[in-house]
Amino acid sequence: MTAFVETRHLPSMRLLGITGDFVGLMGAKPNGDDAIPAIWERLFDQLELVDEFEFGWAVGVMVPSRAPNAVEGQMEYFAGLVIDEAPEEYPGLELRNLDACDYVVCEHLGSLDELAETTKWFYSEYLPGSDFTMKIAPHLEVYDERFDPESDQSVVMICAPIQ
Repeated sequence: MTAFVETRHLPSMRLLGITGDFVGLMGAKPNGDDAIPAIWERLFDQLELVDEFEFGWAVGVMVPSRAPNAVEGQMEYFAGLVIDEAPEEYPGLELRNLDACDYVVCEHLGSLDELAETTKWFYSEYLPGSDFTMKIAPHLEVYDERFDPESDQSVVMICAPIQ
């Protein structure tokens, strides 16, 4: 695992994407390794039904699940693409606006196979021992231009909101 941690301010973003639930690493039966890629796959399947449009980064937005029968550790995951302008029609997809926020960012460098290990270290070891105060706001996974799912030099930013 290779990780680099720093604070960053991320600007507001407009996202077009799709939602699903998963159980996070801190839950009794985590299933993010299967559920999150399936949500992204559903997004890219739906994009085949949408007219072509421009997008930038891909962003995974995580908040506690709003499901009435949610289990411990269940989270809502929104897989979204950062857009300036929405296509005229976007069947099966939703638009979301994400407010600007300060984050402590852990940059995971390496294979996606090791992302869960980095995420667990960041949330269970690094953050509890740090001086950061968490803010009630969405947590993010940011896939910018450095992301390449086929590379062991790929970068994913794991972003925890701070005050």
